[in-house]
Amino acid sequence: MWEQAGCLCTAVLLAYHSAFDIKRQRIPGRSLAAGVLVSCGWAMGKGLLGAYSWAILGAGLLPGIAVLLLARVTREQVGQGDGWELVIMGNGMGLSNCLLALGTALLGIFLVSVALLMAGKAKRGTRIAFVPFLGMGTVTVLLRLLI
Repeated sequence: MWEQAGCLCTAVLLAYHSAFDIKRQRIPGRSLAAGVLVSCGWAMGKGLLGAYSWAILGAGLLPGIAVLLLARVTREQVGQGDGWELVIMGNGMGLSNCLLALGTALLGIFLVSVALLMAGKAKRGTRIAFVPFLGMGTVTVLLRLLI
């Protein structure tokens, strides 16, 4: 139950953020901060209720922390917003589901990038919004959990 509820809430927030990421190449800061705070509260609630161990909950933060560090090292070639979205996903969905959604998102953006490059619609430096792909990965995980 915890996984499905967390995944559903995460998918709704990612859908909202996807619209901004596609249109403006930015994620609204207040909404993102609220999402991070609520997801941290969600994870703490799971820990306090004994549903999950603190080590498992902390491990869910690893993909987000890794992307935040990558954003810092690459001077924002990978956006910080993507890292914070992964923190939200890790808190809400757990490490394994977060990694599955991330893998699905990476596969999706790879295929779209290749198609755009082959069609001549994009060049090497073209920026593509990543949050919509994270949203699709999250929906994929949610469907897997519900079936």
